[in-house]
Amino acid sequence: IVVTDVKMLSGFTPAMSSIEELENKGQVMKTEVKNGHVLFYLENVFGTTHSFTFSVEQSNLVFNIQPAPVMVYDYYEKEEYALAFYNIDSSSVSK
Repeated sequence: IVVTDVKMLSGFTPAMSSIEELENKGQVMKTEVKNGHVLFYLENVFGTTHSFTFSVEQSNLVFNIQPAPVMVYDYYEKEEYALAFYNIDSSSVSK
C-alpha cells in the first residue's frame, strides 16, 4: 500500500465530491481528510505510474500562498518516501 499525503494550501479545502469520486471510480482504495491533509491510499502500484486529480475550494482569502508538500510513502516502510511541493497559480483563483 502506498500513501499520498497532500497538505492543503493555506485558505483551501478539498472538494469532498471529487475525493469521493476517486474512491467510487476505484482510482484510490481509500481516502482520509484530517488536519489540513488529504491522504490517498493506493494498492498494486509497484512499478507503475499512477496519477489522479481532485478539486479544491477556496475557504479563506490568503495572500502570498506558500507551496505545500506532497509526500508519497510506503505504508509499511515510511522511510521509503518521495517529497515534492506544489502551489496554485494566483490567476486561477476565483476572485
